[in-house]
Amino acid sequence: MEKVKSPLTLNDNVSFIRSIKIQEIISQYKIYNIDTSKYFEGLHEISLYRCDESGYRFYYPNIVAGDSIFYQHFQDFDWYYMPWKWEHEITTQYLKDGMKILEVGCAHGAFLQRINELFDLDTSIGLELNESTPVVNKKWQIVNKYVQEFAKNHLGEFDLVCSYQVLEHISNVHSFIESNIACLKQGGKLIISVPNNDSFIKDLDAALNKPPHHMGLWTKDSLISLSKIFPIKVLKVHLEDLKSYHVDNYIWSQKYSKGNKLFNKIKRKIEILIGSYSKIKAKTLENRKTIVGHTILIVFEKL
Repeated sequence: MEKVKSPLTLNDNVSFIRSIKIQEIISQYKIYNIDTSKYFEGLHEISLYRCDESGYRFYYPNIVAGDSIFYQHFQDFDWYYMPWKWEHEITTQYLKDGMKILEVGCAHGAFLQRINELFDLDTSIGLELNESTPVVNKKWQIVNKYVQEFAKNHLGEFDLVCSYQVLEHISNVHSFIESNIACLKQGGKLIISVPNNDSFIKDLDAALNKPPHHMGLWTKDSLISLSKIFPIKVLKVHLEDLKSYHVDNYIWSQKYSKGNKLFNKIKRKIEILIGSYSKIKAKTLENRKTIVGHTILIVFEKL
């Protein structure tokens, strides 16, 4: 039997954590009206492993990642493809006029468009697989290529390479990160943001934190470990505070995630009806700046 290998370190120094029934995952995705059964054909369960060298947790087998059809389902959700997010704002701290920028997984290019309004950049390119037609204008462009392919002809070209909420969707994380770094000049910045699985999301047991959506679970420590595997060093760790649109999920994780799910759903509905939930939400909103939120962003420098 073939040994399970870490997709990050490429060795078999891994530990089994648990198995998840495929039918459970399929049922969870029905809340989004998505039938995920085709991604799990021939499988009865999927396993979660831990890379012992990095702490990175990954799902196995890694052949169940979502395709472009899967991600099209989320285009109608305003919260999924937000044009300007916390991590975009953080990144502006590291931008200046004349830089060459590469965004890997740029969606419709909203971030590229905005930073070209804020800065006089030399080059701005976005890589995106879910767009059928490349976009080119005077200041920025979208190219339909994998970063592994793109890197072959753009070695050491960019001052800053960034990806936002992308790495958790990737199965072949080693070649993905390696190719991002290959595109950087020496001393260039690599910026990665992902869901922080040290935050409240670890208690949600959410469908979107499982395949075919997420193929890996990242934390501060596992992200920092990249500096031991690749020729980069950590410059800065940024932790998002709890955003208002995540408050309900945070409250659920703290108050209702343990025990019987049906009972807790009923309990929450009752508390909403009698008004006690609104008091909890108001207090959480008041204190949200002191609470660790959904996303972590780390800035690396290429050595």
